[in-house]
Amino acid sequence: MATAFGFAVSVMGPAMPSMRDELGISRTVGGLHFTALAAGSVLSGFIVDRLIGAWGRRSVFWTGGVGLSLGAALIGLGWHPGVTLAAALLAGVSGASMLAVAQATLSDHHAAHRSVALTEVNMAMSFGSVIPAVLIGATLAMGFGWRPAFVTPLLILLVFAWWLGAETFPATPTTGASSPGSRLPQPYWFFWAAFIPAVGAEWSLGAWGADYLVDVAGNTKGTAAFLMTAFFGAMVVGRFLGSRVARSVAPLPLLIGTTVLGLSGFLVFWGSVATVPVVVGLLLSGLGISMQFPMILSLALQAAPGRANSAAARLNISSGGAVLVAPLILGAIADQTGIRAAFGIVPALFFILVLLVVLGHHAGSPRQPEELSQAG
Repeated sequence: MATAFGFAVSVMGPAMPSMRDELGISRTVGGLHFTALAAGSVLSGFIVDRLIGAWGRRSVFWTGGVGLSLGAALIGLGWHPGVTLAAALLAGVSGASMLAVAQATLSDHHAAHRSVALTEVNMAMSFGSVIPAVLIGATLAMGFGWRPAFVTPLLILLVFAWWLGAETFPATPTTGASSPGSRLPQPYWFFWAAFIPAVGAEWSLGAWGADYLVDVAGNTKGTAAFLMTAFFGAMVVGRFLGSRVARSVAPLPLLIGTTVLGLSGFLVFWGSVATVPVVVGLLLSGLGISMQFPMILSLALQAAPGRANSAAARLNISSGGAVLVAPLILGAIADQTGIRAAFGIVPALFFILVLLVVLGHHAGSPRQPEELSQAG
C-alpha cells in the first residue's frame, strides 16, 4: 500500500497541465491541490494516534487505504475544482494515516531491524512515485486522457486486500506506552524537527528541478520532465541499496554518510549550467536524499519506545508541514532572484538536518557515571 500512497501524492504533478486545461483552472488553483494534499497529511498527525486507540491499527490502516483510493478516484472523476480539492484533502489525510499505521507496526514488529523495514516500505513508496509520469504519458498518447491513471490506487488496494487482507496486525506494545496526550521524549523531538529540512530538501528538488533544467540548463519542458526521472529513479535505487546496507550499518552513520552524498550531488547540480552535470547531480542527490527519510524515521521511533503510534502520527505534522512550506518558499524566492539563486536554501537545509540529528543523538545518549554523580 505504500506504493499506492507514493503514486497518489505524485500523480497530480504530471497530470496537472492536462487537468488545468480541462477544468479551466489557473496555476494558483492547481497548486492548491498540492497544498490540500499536504494539509491532509498534517491533519492526520493530530488525529491518527487517537483513531488507533479507538479503532485499532487494522481498522485505521484499511480505512485509510479506502480513503486514499476514493480520494484519488474522485480527483480523476472530478468535474469542478471544489470536488478535486476536497478529494486531494481526503487522499492526504487518509493516505498519511494509513502510512503512519504501517510505519508504527513495522517499527514494533521488526524492532531489531527497524531501519531495514522502514527503508523497504519507503522504497515501495518511491517506486509508486515514479509510475505516474510514465502511465499518464501513455494514456495521453493513446488518447484516453489523464483521468484513467487516478484509478490505480484503487486497483492496488484491491490486489493488496485480496493478497493480505486476512493478515493480523500486532497489538500496540504496552511496555512504556502512555496515553496519546502524554509527552514524547525530548530526543524524539529533535528527530521530529529534522524531518522539516530533510523533506524540504527532497521536495524542493522534486518540485523545482525541472524548472532549473529549463531556465538554467536550457532544456525544453518535455525534456526536463523526462530528465527528472534521474532524481526520482535514484530515490528508488538508493532505498533498495540502502535497505541492504542498513542490515550492517547503524542508522546514524548511514544517515550522515548519505547526507554527505546528497549534498555533494546537489553541489554538482547547483554549480552546473550544462545538462549532463546537472542530471548527474540530480542522480547523486537522489541517491543520498533517499535514505534521509527512513533513517530519521528509524531514529525517531527508536527514541520513543512503546509510543510508535503517537510518534509516527506526529511525524506527519513536520513532514507534511515541510511539503507545504519549502517548495512555496523556494518558488517565491525564485520569482524575485531567479531559480538558481533560490536553490541556495537547500545546502542550509542539509546542514540544519545534520545539526538536529546530532543534537537528538546526544540528547538520547546515556549519561556517564561521573555526570550522574555530579548531577546528584
